[in-house]
Amino acid sequence: MEIKLWRSFLIGGFFSFIICFVDPIRVLVSKGASLTSDYSIGAAFFYFFIIVVINGILGKINNKFSLKTEELGIIFGMMAVSCAIPTWGFALNLIPLLPGVYYYADPSWEENFIPYINKKITVSDKNAINWFFEGLPKGYRIPWDKWILPLTFWFILIFSVYLLSILIIYFLSKRWIEEERLLYPLITPPTELSKKENSFPPIMKDKLFYIGILIPFIILSLNCISYYFPTFPKLYLSKTYLIFRKTLGINIRIAFEVIGLIYFVSLDVSLSLWFFYLLLTIQKGIFNITGIIKSTPEPWAFSGIEAGYECMGAMFAMILIILFQERNYLKSIFFDRRNIIYTIISLICFFTIVFWLNFIGLKFIHSLIFTIITFLTFIGLTRVVCQTGSPYGRSGVVPAGMLINIFGTERIGNYGLTALGFTSPWACDLRTLVMTSSASFFALGEKFKINFKKIIFACIISVSIGLFTSFFSIIRIAYKYGGINLGGWQFTHYVPYTVNWVKEYILHPYSFGRYEFSFFSIGAFLYIILNFLRLRFIGFPIHPIGLTIAATIPIYFIWFSIFIGWLLKFLILKYGGQKLYKKLQPLFIGIVFGAFLTGGVWMIIDFITGQVPGTHPILGS
Repeated sequence: MEIKLWRSFLIGGFFSFIICFVDPIRVLVSKGASLTSDYSIGAAFFYFFIIVVINGILGKINNKFSLKTEELGIIFGMMAVSCAIPTWGFALNLIPLLPGVYYYADPSWEENFIPYINKKITVSDKNAINWFFEGLPKGYRIPWDKWILPLTFWFILIFSVYLLSILIIYFLSKRWIEEERLLYPLITPPTELSKKENSFPPIMKDKLFYIGILIPFIILSLNCISYYFPTFPKLYLSKTYLIFRKTLGINIRIAFEVIGLIYFVSLDVSLSLWFFYLLLTIQKGIFNITGIIKSTPEPWAFSGIEAGYECMGAMFAMILIILFQERNYLKSIFFDRRNIIYTIISLICFFTIVFWLNFIGLKFIHSLIFTIITFLTFIGLTRVVCQTGSPYGRSGVVPAGMLINIFGTERIGNYGLTALGFTSPWACDLRTLVMTSSASFFALGEKFKINFKKIIFACIISVSIGLFTSFFSIIRIAYKYGGINLGGWQFTHYVPYTVNWVKEYILHPYSFGRYEFSFFSIGAFLYIILNFLRLRFIGFPIHPIGLTIAATIPIYFIWFSIFIGWLLKFLILKYGGQKLYKKLQPLFIGIVFGAFLTGGVWMIIDFITGQVPGTHPILGS
């Protein structure tokens, strides 16, 4: 392996450590929104911009000290992968849950949840629990020994999940990149900044790039200043309107990073994202005022189980169509002698996950099917992000809910339902995934001719650093300040929410979800019909992919920004053609970096001043 690649691994590993150590502090102590919570991988954009500037200066001094294009690509990819771990991706969901199931326990939990927990995967020591949420008494040390066993079990699971995710996307990437030519809009900005021409990338010599940075930086900074000086005028970039007899809200929000990224998405795809959001919003509004809704404990079904299962039906139709079309390719690469080690490791990881779930209470057949559903969902979300460029998204419903509706609660049993509750940190609120970040990394690797096996190695480094650093950072913060004094939904509402939906299923048994899967079938049917029309008629304006995530809370917040991005690109192509479109690309790349630079700069300012609440302006704040 070349020495220069070792240099990029070291730098990428260092910044993976910084991201996973700092971002939990940002969320919990400064009480601001995270730069790692979503597919937007904002922390990677922020630190990468700094790296490119420093690298350009070093290149001016002595070019032999500066990083090469492929090295920059590896560094960004490693940071992108690490972004999927410390907060909403996994760690911040997991750590409070392990002692929290006992700390927040009420009599109904004691009877209907606690008895079915496999205590080896939780922290059950009374002092370790109380000190975690209330702060460490003076003179006492963090009881790390109480955490070693549960974190070891969890590391085995999540490392298997992440390694299998990386290998699955390794098997898929060649076809997605070379034959299907997916756009991967999320990598367009770092790709342009990785190019070198006399030390600095060419885009940094374009005035439009800096204009693009200044637009969100100035507007968002004005809002940040207002937190420090309340009399300072504030620009309101978000407003919710109540519709359908005030039974439903529709949010109008300006998210600059979304507008910038959507510029690089094909018009039919970006149109589908906001069109299907509006369509399902109208459907939900009609259901609300006519009473055609069903209330269940189903977790994370933001727009109701009707629209949620329609989206999931569309997503599974998309996944199965893709896998069917790629069956010969996958068979050839899966059994290629050069990949046999990866095939074996993938199977080991898969069954490690299955047996781990079985170990904590889920029957083997349910563990097997749950793991398949989960990874199909991972693949679906990864495909959506790679094709739509949406920096925010989530599945319509979660694998745990689907499994319950397939088998019913009595077949799964109380131990199985409780085990499903513990899938919540890594397989429920899927706002960011290692698989998706790895897909972006492989796409960068293809552009810069980086060997995919080196990318797998780099991903493993990032995952390992990210897990250990995130665990350490979050546990240390909790014991220092007391979890109940920290920001972040996970330390307050996340644990009760997770336990209560499991408890409700235990108390109120459900059978096969005919109602839910009728909407699942509708979504699948609509996707198949629309996909047929798109393939049959050249120029068909709507891509069905938007239906897969339309009824999710991230799209609720960003649909209007997607519409603006789509409209700007439509008008630019219509009246300026490809020439104007290419000329304005630096402007929109600048808008993307400007949004995340603002978040990063004000993150530093908030740390220095100790301002609470934090002033991070990115979506989710």
